[in-house]
Amino acid sequence: MDETSPISPLEPPAHDAFDPREDAVRHRRAKSLRRLKRLLVFGCALFTLTVWLFIRLEMPPGYFSLMPGPARVVRQHLEALNRGQFREAYQLFSPNYQREVSFELYRQLVVTHAAMFHTRLISVRSPLSSANRVVLEARLLSSDGERYLARFTLVRSGDRWWIDDLRWGADPGRRHIIAT
Repeated sequence: MDETSPISPLEPPAHDAFDPREDAVRHRRAKSLRRLKRLLVFGCALFTLTVWLFIRLEMPPGYFSLMPGPARVVRQHLEALNRGQFREAYQLFSPNYQREVSFELYRQLVVTHAAMFHTRLISVRSPLSSANRVVLEARLLSSDGERYLARFTLVRSGDRWWIDDLRWGADPGRRHIIAT
């Protein structure tokens, strides 16, 4: 028998006519695919932002704590000096330091060496640290182009960090080097 069937089991039937059900299925699939793409882009953007925040903002132990870390206290101090907010910068010193150095003496020192204290933070590293005491070295570029090394000793008292000692000096071997 040489009978050819009009529909082969291996080939899908050809549709010349418009099928509204197939068009609706294709439309739903395309819509779902667009939603998935948006969700993927949003998820990647949110992940990138979260990672950037964790890297950029120093998180102390116990991630979502409101206690600022030692490097953040140093940044706050330098930013207050750059804005001319001497009292705000002075308030970041420990009570022990404030007993030894009066605000008037501190203010006079900052005003006398104004160019030295208008700085941009280049880097911070911590060569020494323990549970309640950290020494941070900050490399700074002043408004007059000089480079300085500031050594901040910070202590933890209660639930926050305080600057307990501060030493400034020229950054040896890196004078007159401008790098951005």
